[in-house]
Amino acid sequence: MSRDPRGVKVVPVCHPRGCRSYVVVDPVSKEACVVDPVLDLLGDILRILREESAKLLWVVDTHSHADHVSGAAALRERTACDVVMHPAASGGVATVAPADGEILPIGEAVLRVHHAPGITADALVLEVPGALFTGDTLLIGTVGLRDAPGADARAWFDSLQRIFSDRDPATVLHPGHDDMGRTMTTLKHERTGNTWLRENDFDTFRERFEADDRPLREDAAEVLAANREGVTHLPADIAAASGLQDPAHATEAALKRTRAWEAPDDAPPPAPLGAARRWLLLGGAAVIVATLLGFLVHDVFHAFAGLAGVGLVGAALQGGGPRKRRRSAEPSLYYAGPTRKTIGE
Repeated sequence: MSRDPRGVKVVPVCHPRGCRSYVVVDPVSKEACVVDPVLDLLGDILRILREESAKLLWVVDTHSHADHVSGAAALRERTACDVVMHPAASGGVATVAPADGEILPIGEAVLRVHHAPGITADALVLEVPGALFTGDTLLIGTVGLRDAPGADARAWFDSLQRIFSDRDPATVLHPGHDDMGRTMTTLKHERTGNTWLRENDFDTFRERFEADDRPLREDAAEVLAANREGVTHLPADIAAASGLQDPAHATEAALKRTRAWEAPDDAPPPAPLGAARRWLLLGGAAVIVATLLGFLVHDVFHAFAGLAGVGLVGAALQGGGPRKRRRSAEPSLYYAGPTRKTIGE
């Protein structure tokens, strides 16, 4: 396992639909920050803070969310923490609007805020020692959905180049979403497998940006309005958090059903012996035993019979063993990015 470069403890809080929240704790002072809290997960976030004996100082929303209701207002109500958002964010929830590069301390660690306009005008990327919380600016193998006002291809391209180009490839990246069950990747893996980050030509990037037709939530406007207002309870007319609804990125469950050899999971268990294989096994064993007992009658005849029995037993055992995964002839449904086990997983 690779050495973990992070200087803080990161506890991911995973929504089953793919949204990711993170509790970040300085191990010495026990001061904490929560990144992109999903209101649906508020109970889990508060439980983790209690288990870590952590004092919550900051909540950071990395952009205006249209796919889930933020828990920032609810956390502020319960803990009196500060809510950090980009100066361009609308609404009255934020209590701190940091300048680009501004530092938010948690104990001996520091949180550096990077303005990253592109997916929205108010997008942020949060840096801690050894890691970046990328929100929807950069996901694992892709980027976020343009479901909020302010998306701009030129600004997005420039943000990706400026923030990610010159960093240590071992930097851990924690995305705002992942429908494949992951909570982290590394910059090295994204430089290899993420076509959005690899793209150095703006015209090609813009063409991909304009062709991106991934479906959005039908109630995105209502979700945005709730986040601007700063609700503390999920409104009855708004559904729970949605996933990254990308036709090129199947959910983990669908992937296991249709393309199990690419699912982020261990190989399937060996299949049980079927009826045909059981008869082969029994028949082959009987032939072997009969052959061994009958060598006194005719050695050559029984040698051939013995070989047949060995073949039957071998066929039965081979059919009951674990099957090798097929290799896809087409590009991976996921992408060529991180290995199945990354730092800390």
